[in-house]
Amino acid sequence: MIHFLKKLWELIQKSWKYILGFIVAIIAIALTSSKKDEGFNILKRTRKDQKDLDRKVDKILANVDERNKRIDEETQKRIAEIEEKLKEKNEKLEQSKKDEIEKIVRETDGNPGELAKRLSELTGLSVSKNDVE
Repeated sequence: MIHFLKKLWELIQKSWKYILGFIVAIIAIALTSSKKDEGFNILKRTRKDQKDLDRKVDKILANVDERNKRIDEETQKRIAEIEEKLKEKNEKLEQSKKDEIEKIVRETDGNPGELAKRLSELTGLSVSKNDVE
């Protein structure tokens, strides 16, 4: 009996790939040949869920792109306003200050009080409360 078990174990070790393939084939046949076609329904549902998820991800990415575009437009608008105020006082804005202002505008992200405070520190311009709101 032990001799038989040893031979069986050796056979399993040598041909485990074939045995595994046979088992997988039996499971695949069982899933696809049921009367209700549950295997195919699961695949269809999985594909549908994946498509829904892809649509949701695309929508989120579009919203993020739109938000970034809006922030960039607002940033450029604010920089133009700041440059106009500086031109009124006959001061030229150097490129380094321009980059710093753009950084400040992005960092404040729509907080007018913080924006006014940081810009006045950088440029020396005082901004009244009416200009901020």
